[in-house]
Amino acid sequence: MNTYKTENRKTLAYRFTVSDKNDTALLNLKALIKAHNKTVKKYGRGNPLRVRLMGRGGVRGRSYSTPHKNATYFDVYVHNRRF
Repeated sequence: MNTYKTENRKTLAYRFTVSDKNDTALLNLKALIKAHNKTVKKYGRGNPLRVRLMGRGGVRGRSYSTPHKNATYFDVYVHNRRF
């Protein structure tokens, strides 16, 4: 299950929050980014992207960065990939 919490965000890279790494919205986003990167590589135009997950919750209810093994949910971000 994913929830959309876009208000009060300080970054444009944030997309949504998921409760596990096998969420359909996350898998669809990864497939979309993979296709985008394949096109960028083929034509040499545009910026390659990457999906990053930041673990949240877990240890003592921390709402900031938590190791994935302890996280109860994940914030999903899309960033430009650096070479």
